[in-house]
Amino acid sequence: MPKRKKEGPVRKDEGGKKKKKGKLENARGLVLPKGYRILRLKLSENTVAVRYLYFKRHTSSSPGEQGPTLFVTNIPSNFDFQNVTNLFSLYGDVEGVEFVENLYFPGVSAEKPRSARVIFENEEAIEKIMSVSKKDVVAPYEPPNLATGMKKYLMEYKRERPDTEKLQIQVDRFMEAFDVRAKEEKENLDVKEVDEDGFELVKRKSRKMRGSVAPKITEIKQKKRKEPVVNFYRDQKRLQQAKKLALLRKKFEEDRQRIAEMRQNRKFKPY
Repeated sequence: MPKRKKEGPVRKDEGGKKKKKGKLENARGLVLPKGYRILRLKLSENTVAVRYLYFKRHTSSSPGEQGPTLFVTNIPSNFDFQNVTNLFSLYGDVEGVEFVENLYFPGVSAEKPRSARVIFENEEAIEKIMSVSKKDVVAPYEPPNLATGMKKYLMEYKRERPDTEKLQIQVDRFMEAFDVRAKEEKENLDVKEVDEDGFELVKRKSRKMRGSVAPKITEIKQKKRKEPVVNFYRDQKRLQQAKKLALLRKKFEEDRQRIAEMRQNRKFKPY
């Protein structure tokens, strides 16, 4: 006979019917490791999606951070100061909100803080949120101006690729400014000087570039013309090669005779 599967512990409601236990106790008021609790957050009444915020009482040895303070993490990236204040104002008067940097991703919190310290005016607000009920929390949420998802990427795409008409206006403005600068530089070429009698002497600057390479090229060409042409004909090349070979042979014979003399005198030590 097939073995009967063992059933886990079940709970019964007021009517005596069996009721299965949820994975996270419906994730309302459940205590997690390190003292964290879960707060279910519905961004609006018309959605079934739920956002989980993790919070605990903030404790610190610094005198300035003592008081009724709550540490909250996993805050939505599009939540700003006002959104966090509106949410936790449901439990008491909020004195301030301080966004903190993520230790695992330093520098990210400058644009998208995910953790914050919520400072209340009294201890009653802390006790109230620590004993949060099992009902879903509906925050007085107002969508901030910060775009997210596909809308954000579309805005960035359009910002990097401006409209053709706007781009043409920018190009026209740039060219107008360039023409004005070029005209001013041209007018500044005429330098006015006053002589001893008070008359203005008009001198025009030379347009010749100081660092021009044209004179240097001309000088190099002239040097090449002055140099004598060597081995212009084929016979001259052959004769020059024959002279080189004869010189090498003569040097080889002289070295061989010198080595023979050193061997006779026992002065030759090749190693």
